[in-house]
Amino acid sequence: MPTKISRRGLLAGDSSALPFLSPWSPPADRTRNLTPGPTPFRLAAWSSVTTLDYPKGLSITEMVKRIRDAGYSAGVSAPGRLNRSPWLSAPESEIRELKDALKTYDVAFVDMHANANNIHPDLAERQKENRWTILECEAAERVGCPHVTTHTGSCAPSAIAMHPDNWTWETWKLSVKVMKQILKDTAGMKVALVIEPDNMATINCPRAHKQLIEDVGDPRLKVCLEPVNMMNIAFYFRSTELFEEAFDLLGEHIAIAHAKDSYILPDKMSMYLTEVPPGEGVLDYETYLVGLSRLTYPRTLLIEHMPDDKYAGAKRFIEETAARVGVKIYGKN
Repeated sequence: MPTKISRRGLLAGDSSALPFLSPWSPPADRTRNLTPGPTPFRLAAWSSVTTLDYPKGLSITEMVKRIRDAGYSAGVSAPGRLNRSPWLSAPESEIRELKDALKTYDVAFVDMHANANNIHPDLAERQKENRWTILECEAAERVGCPHVTTHTGSCAPSAIAMHPDNWTWETWKLSVKVMKQILKDTAGMKVALVIEPDNMATINCPRAHKQLIEDVGDPRLKVCLEPVNMMNIAFYFRSTELFEEAFDLLGEHIAIAHAKDSYILPDKMSMYLTEVPPGEGVLDYETYLVGLSRLTYPRTLLIEHMPDDKYAGAKRFIEETAARVGVKIYGKN
């Protein structure tokens, strides 16, 4: 039953007289624990010249070396939507060259991405998407990459599209069933299946990640910490709490983290929540990096989704933020 609002309370500024106000403003007494942990994090970038996609026009060794030369210590690969990874067909000599170069330049091959809609509404298409995810796991296993990042998906044809059924229990049960099946179909592999969240789909907050881990019940199911993909208006000015919840609930289940930023266009009547390079939005990167430093082994922070000429500035922002809060970056301090 609605709270009765007294005119006296309203005029006096009594907060209990305003129950309709959503608690989205940051609390006045908010404090942050920015004590860093001892663990460095690796940096990677998804630019056109800092990935571990099968190279064209240069050797495998040169591909690895230019990642290190650009100031990064990790790399990722993605063959493009539903494309077979070229690493599956590479001769053994090239796989050996890749592994030797990674060791020589101390670059970690941390992830192969499969942006699949693993719960596609069309069963035949779903099977294609699931098969592609499994093939990416096979490719990762072959090159010694420990993770394949994918999505549970959406009831719309696109993995990241909104649909009114995305948050039903039927969709949740299907997501759990499909993740279990993919893990079963890749049983015996060392590769972990890492789930990236999506604002407009089922896995869109730390609690959803945690529940998926519990319901699937397989230690190979891990988390891609992607705060921009969990952002909504309730957290826009309270990203500190989003990060605190994520690290508290997910902790060592986090396998990889993504770096971009959230920004609402200021001159629009309706809300346009978009992504921008790190440092150009509202995310509390100090709390983010400190959280990564408290994990037990170095995670990779992947800068992504921006034009090539933006990566240097994003990298510089992350390095300066890390230095300010005393967090170490692998290979730099």
